[in-house]
Amino acid sequence: MKRLCLARVTRVRAALFLAASMCAAQQEDPFSNLPAPPARADDASSAESRRRPWLRGLFRNNFGFRKEVMSQFTSDGDRHGASRQSVGFEILKKFSTETATVASFNVQARLVRRDGFNPVQNDMEGENRGGWALEYHNFYLDLYNVLNPLLPGSKKGRAAGRFNFRAGRFYVPFGLNLQTDTHGSILQLSNDRNFGFERDWYSGFWGSINSHLNYDAYYAAGSGYPLSFRGQKGLGAFRLSLGNRYSSRFGVEGGVSVISGERLPRMEGHMEPIPTRRAGGDVRYRRAVPAGLLTLTTEMSRGGDSRIPVTMRVHQGEYTHSSRRWGAATQYRRFHDAILGPDASIIGEFTWYFRNDVGNSSLHWIKFNVERRIGISRPEPLRTVFALQYYFYR
Repeated sequence: MKRLCLARVTRVRAALFLAASMCAAQQEDPFSNLPAPPARADDASSAESRRRPWLRGLFRNNFGFRKEVMSQFTSDGDRHGASRQSVGFEILKKFSTETATVASFNVQARLVRRDGFNPVQNDMEGENRGGWALEYHNFYLDLYNVLNPLLPGSKKGRAAGRFNFRAGRFYVPFGLNLQTDTHGSILQLSNDRNFGFERDWYSGFWGSINSHLNYDAYYAAGSGYPLSFRGQKGLGAFRLSLGNRYSSRFGVEGGVSVISGERLPRMEGHMEPIPTRRAGGDVRYRRAVPAGLLTLTTEMSRGGDSRIPVTMRVHQGEYTHSSRRWGAATQYRRFHDAILGPDASIIGEFTWYFRNDVGNSSLHWIKFNVERRIGISRPEPLRTVFALQYYFYR
């Protein structure tokens, strides 16, 4: 009897479950009459971004844009005044994969207005320019570890940082300028006076030899500001410098450089290339002193221009207060031509910083600079040049 009752209950439950399933199948979807949700406004832009990921990454990933404003007034001992006003920018773009940076591109330019001219170190090219001018400064591309695709996997790690390629316009590959950004400073190193220009167009390789030494090997056009060829052979340059560990551990930078070939003169109307050779050494030493940082710099070189012996040297001392709000510097520079004689100056400078980032990525200052010409190769009177500069870079 009990088995019969259990069988009946089981059949009844099965019938009820089947009926419920049939009813559910016949019932309409309660959400079928609702309208589809409206498309979000950013769906189209997301789809466009997926179609053009390179454009989004170009300006968002590893992209730096900095603004520059400079106002500079100068006067010589005869009260001849001059001014240079400029606005500019710098773009730095790095191209990277998930594991490494493969390339970087840098461009730096200014729109400049000049009225008058005085021979100030950071504007020697302005002697041949007046009024408005659009000037470019840095314009180069770096490719990192360019030989790695040719190396077996076991050697790629050991070769990292050793074979990098650069092409474009940058500081002349001679002396400390390769390691020093003097774009906004009044005080300059020796290259502008030594070669007639501080930047040139070139291509070549750079990197580390080991943890102690770095190298730079380039072929330069020898034309200075414009990229032009007027029969000059160009300049081959090689530099061997101390590794980065010496700067971080001991505060020492330095190296030896050689450069040889032909370059164009800076003077307009002089078209003949100048056979040029130089060899030199340089060192920079930073040391903490009471309430600040002392930096000593020396560059020295010997060589010849058209078989005429020439020498160049720069000695500079700079003190920056520990607050990084003010600093003072002095420099002695001397270029000697065996025929024309010496061209020498001694300079003093005081700087008040509104902002002075250690990495030079954000700068804001006022400088007062005085240069006294104490030896000059041209038949003109000795002069004292005063310069007042406002500079903003961020």
